[in-house]
Amino acid sequence: MAPKLRYKYPLVEIQWVDAETEHGWEEVEDDSTLPVATTIGFLIKDRPDKNGHDMLLIASTYADTQTNGRFKIPKSMVKEMKVIIK
Repeated sequence: MAPKLRYKYPLVEIQWVDAETEHGWEEVEDDSTLPVATTIGFLIKDRPDKNGHDMLLIASTYADTQTNGRFKIPKSMVKEMKVIIK
C-alpha cells in the first residue's frame, strides 16, 4: 500500500467563472455565456488582499517559504471549491 500523501497546504479543485474577450464586429444581442474554468493546486491563502478584495491564492508548487506557478482568483468568481487532500 502506498503511503498517505501529506502536504503543507490543502490540494484543491476550484471551478470558477472566467472573463473572456472577443475582437471584431459582434451582434449587440449576444446570448453567449462565460466559460467555467477548473484549476487544481495548493491553496496558499484564502483571505482578502491588501485592498480588501476576497481572493484565493493557488500555487502549483511550493518549497520551504516560497511558491511557484501562483494564480489569484477573486472569490466572487468561484462557483465551487473541493478539497482533494487536506
